[in-house]
Amino acid sequence: MEYLIWFLIYFVAVFLLYYIFVVRRIGIDKESKKPSEVSYLINVYKLDIDKFSYRKFLTTIGLMMAFDLSIVATFIPMIKEFIFQILFGFIIIIPVVVITFMIIGNYYKKKEKKDNSKELEKEKKYIEKITEKNRIKEERKNKRRDKNVK
Repeated sequence: MEYLIWFLIYFVAVFLLYYIFVVRRIGIDKESKKPSEVSYLINVYKLDIDKFSYRKFLTTIGLMMAFDLSIVATFIPMIKEFIFQILFGFIIIIPVVVITFMIIGNYYKKKEKKDNSKELEKEKKYIEKITEKNRIKEERKNKRRDKNVK
């Protein structure tokens, strides 16, 4: 039971960090810097990111990465020797990541073939909303700057 609690703590912590630093910052613009995981999946599985929601794609990758790291971080303390913990961590993380990326790649390859127009429409509205908020923030910022200059 203790390991399950630690697994959930690791999972939530890793996912929140990924969500805050990757999905919220990069999730709007498909053309901006792409995380290496996204580039890997796009290149290996020849994915077309225009056929599905990029933000959901990033979120899915974040969930799987949080799952991977949580599994490894949960099993490592079961080993007593520090050196063996490090070795076990390096050895087990690679197959876990490869397997989960294979699952994500195949899932999104199948998803490309389906009609995702509703999902894409939602993402388009979300992007417009965020863009409008950013424009309003910029206008307020410029007004404040103009007042301070005078």
